[in-house]
Amino acid sequence: MRRLSRRSTAILATASVVFLAVNAGAAWAYWRLGGSGATSATAATVANLQVSGASYPDVPIYPGVRGGLAVTVANPNSFPVIVNRVTPGPSPITADAAHQAAGCNQHGVSLADDTFNVSWPIPKNSQKTFVISSSVLMANSSDNACQGATFRIPVSVTATSSTS
Repeated sequence: MRRLSRRSTAILATASVVFLAVNAGAAWAYWRLGGSGATSATAATVANLQVSGASYPDVPIYPGVRGGLAVTVANPNSFPVIVNRVTPGPSPITADAAHQAAGCNQHGVSLADDTFNVSWPIPKNSQKTFVISSSVLMANSSDNACQGATFRIPVSVTATSSTS
């Protein structure tokens, strides 16, 4: 094999260095390419859930027997939610108007617990009713005029948004 002259070796070395520098620069530029700009997103408006509670009429309550709590939840939002917890609401429990007029003032109705942990899915823009069994109590001291009454039981709910 023939040996390269000094001049050929110098040219080859210079070409190699230039080749490496150009390719290294191209590689650096490829990885450094970037950009900037602005974007925006608009958060949806969130509406409160509408909630109502009542003694479950299919299982009448009377002293010594636990009845059910029917909870209706309306979700006016454009996304589904999951109700996680039901607690007593801020207003007092009341009997229906006809039984109040008949003298049902001391009804002795209360919720069996301070918190009911649930997992109720409510689709977007819809309403559902759920029943919590054995959750409503009536005291022995209830007025006789309360017999057959349906009770409005204010409740509050805690819910989270759902992706399903």
